[in-house]
Amino acid sequence: MALSLTVKRGVMKSQINDGIGEKEGCNLLAEGYNQGYNQNGKVTTENQAILTKGYNQNHAQNDDIYLTRKEVEEFLGITLQAVLKGCKEGKYKAIKVNGNGGKQYRIALSSLPPDAQLKWIQKNQETAKLLSEHIKERLSSQAQWEIEKMKVDKGGNCEGQITVCKIDYERMELVQKALSVPQGYKKGKWKRKCAVEAGITYQTLCGDIKGYKEQGSQYFNKERKQKGTTAWDPEALLYMQGVYLKAIREAGDASKRFVYQAVASKAEKESWKIGSESSAYEHFTRLNPLLEKYARGGSRALDNIFYIIRQYKDLAPFECIVGDQHRFDFWVHDREIDKIFRMEGYFWLDLRTRNIYGCSLADRYNSYMIGLSMRMGIGHFGKFQKAYTDNGKPETSRFFNLVGNDLQAYGIQSKDIVELYRTKDNKYAIEGEDEGKIIETVDTPEVWHRYARPYNAKAKLIERFFGSFERILLDLGVPGHIRELKGTSEEKALSDRRLKNLIKENKLLTPEEFILKAIEGVGVYSNRRHSALGRTPMEELLYAVKNEGFKPVYMPEHELDFVLLKREERTVNRGRIWIEKKLYEGLNLECGLWDLADGTRVEVRYDPYDFEKAFAVKPGGEAITLRKVPESSMKDNELVTELMKWKKEMMEKVREHYKKLTAPVPGVIEYSSQKIVRSQKTEDR
Repeated sequence: MALSLTVKRGVMKSQINDGIGEKEGCNLLAEGYNQGYNQNGKVTTENQAILTKGYNQNHAQNDDIYLTRKEVEEFLGITLQAVLKGCKEGKYKAIKVNGNGGKQYRIALSSLPPDAQLKWIQKNQETAKLLSEHIKERLSSQAQWEIEKMKVDKGGNCEGQITVCKIDYERMELVQKALSVPQGYKKGKWKRKCAVEAGITYQTLCGDIKGYKEQGSQYFNKERKQKGTTAWDPEALLYMQGVYLKAIREAGDASKRFVYQAVASKAEKESWKIGSESSAYEHFTRLNPLLEKYARGGSRALDNIFYIIRQYKDLAPFECIVGDQHRFDFWVHDREIDKIFRMEGYFWLDLRTRNIYGCSLADRYNSYMIGLSMRMGIGHFGKFQKAYTDNGKPETSRFFNLVGNDLQAYGIQSKDIVELYRTKDNKYAIEGEDEGKIIETVDTPEVWHRYARPYNAKAKLIERFFGSFERILLDLGVPGHIRELKGTSEEKALSDRRLKNLIKENKLLTPEEFILKAIEGVGVYSNRRHSALGRTPMEELLYAVKNEGFKPVYMPEHELDFVLLKREERTVNRGRIWIEKKLYEGLNLECGLWDLADGTRVEVRYDPYDFEKAFAVKPGGEAITLRKVPESSMKDNELVTELMKWKKEMMEKVREHYKKLTAPVPGVIEYSSQKIVRSQKTEDR
C-alpha cells in the first residue's frame, strides 16, 4: 500500500502544508489505517473506502497526491539523491512535512511522468478508484483513463431485452484528453481542438465533460431501457423529417411545433399513428445532422465536412512562392503632409518553409511593389521556380508581364494563383479556413476567384498568413489597430473615438516607424513555431539544407536590378533624359546616350526609392548604366573646376574620334581650280 502519509496505529506522524493538516481528514485517515489493517498488515477491502475518504479530505487543500522519496525512487527507477536533486531544482512539485528525523520532502504524483503515475495506479488500484475528481484531474490523461478503465466492469452480462450494457470508451477517452490541457494551450482552445479532431461540436464535448464531472464514468455507462413498439408509424416519422427539412430550406429555419402540427394534420388524413409533441422533439434529435446541414447551407455546407487535406512537404524550398497585396488594419500618420492612412504592402510566402520570401510596404499599392519585394527575396534566399499571384490589376499590369518574360530566361515562371489549386482533372480546389483543407472544387478560374475573394476570404494560404502577421504586430505593441468593422454601430463608434484619440494625442506611428515594426514582425514570424510545420520557418529551411541537400541559387545583383526595376519610356535630349524630375546621363562617351539623336525614345529602368539605380535600354537592346547629372554651384569653385575639366575631356574625346575617322580620308570636296589674276595697276594701288 503506497501512501504519502506515514501513520502508526491511531497516530499521524506527518501533516501537509508545513505540519498543518485538515483535522477531519487526519482523523478519518487514521481511522482508516486502524480499521483497514488486519492482523497480516494488509488493508481489508471493507475499510478501503474509509481510508480513501480520509486520504482525499486530507489532500483537499492541495488537490494532489504526495509521495515519499522512496516511493518516487521506486516509480521512476532513480536514486534517492536524484529525487532530492529534482525537488531542489523544481523538477518535481514538492512540499516539506514533519516526519521522522525532521522535515522531509513529499513529491506530488501529478508532477511525475505519466509512466510513473500509471505504476502508482497499478499498485494502488482500490485507492485510485475512490480518488475524488479534483485530485484525479491533476493527473495525466493516461492516468485518468487508467483509473476509469479499472472502474468499468468488463465482465458483466446483459440479460433479457430490458437493459443494454454499453460503455462508450471513445467518448470517455476524449473527455480525459480534453481535461488534460497541454502546456501552451488555453482550456477553451484545447477543448475546441479536441472537439474538431473528434468530429463533434464544442457544445457536445462540454456537455460530456460536465456529465463526467458530475457522475464519473457512470455517465458513459447508462442503463437504457429498450423501448417497445414505437407510438409512431414509420411513414409519419419520415414525413415529419421531410417537412422539417423543407421548411428549413425554404424559410431558413423551422418551428418544430409547426412541423408537428403539420404531421398531425397529415396523420389524421392518412390514419397514421403518431406520438405526443414531446416525443416528436426527441425524434428530431435523432435526425441525421448532415441532412439539416444540407438543408441550411446546401452543397457548400457539406463541402466543409467532406474535405481533403493537402500538404506542401513534397516541395523544395522556394519551388513555389505565393504573392498577394495586403492593406493593414493599422493606421499611420505622415506628419510631413498631415495625412492619416493605412499602410499597404505586397508579400511573397514560400509554400514549403512558410518563410516570408520578400515584402515591400508603401502608402499605396502599385505594380512596382511586386518587383521590389521579389527582388528582396531573390537577393536574400536565392531564385524561386514558380511565382503565383492574384489576377488583380497590378498583377496583370504590363510591368509584371514584362518582368515575367525576362525572368523566364533564368528558369523562373509566373502564374495566376488559381493554377496552384488546379487538380489533375482540370478543376480548381477551394480551401477552407484550416490550412490545407480542400472543401470544394469548381470548374473554371473565374468561379474559383469569385469564391476565394468575397465568399471565402481565407481560401488562399497567404490570406491566413496576413491574419497571423497582424497579430504579431499587435504583440509588438503597434498602435492604431482600427479595423473597418462590419459590426454594430456601437462598435464602429467606439473604433472611431479610439482613432480620434490616437490622432489627437499624436500617438500614431509614422510610415517609417511602422515599416521598421513590420520588419521586426518578419523576424518574429520567421522564428516562431508554425503549427503546420511543427518547427519555425527558418528551422524548416535549415532542415531542407541539411537533410535534403537544398542549395540556394543567386542571380548577379546588377542583372537582378535590371530585370525587376520600374520601367518607363523617356525621350533623349542632347544625350540626357529626365527621370522623376532628375536629369540622367551615361557614365562616359562610350556608354552613354550621346550617340542617339534628340527625340529618340528609350526605355529606362530605375528604383523610385533609390534614385542611384537607373539604366537605359537603347533601341538596339544595349543596356547602359545611368547616373544623375552633377549640378555645379556658384560657391563651390572646386566642383565647377572638376565639371569644366570633365567637359573638356569629353569634347577632346569627340575631337580625337573625329580625327581618327577623317585622317585616312582625302579631301572629298572639289574646290574651284581658277586663280585670281591681279594687274600691275591694281598692285600699285
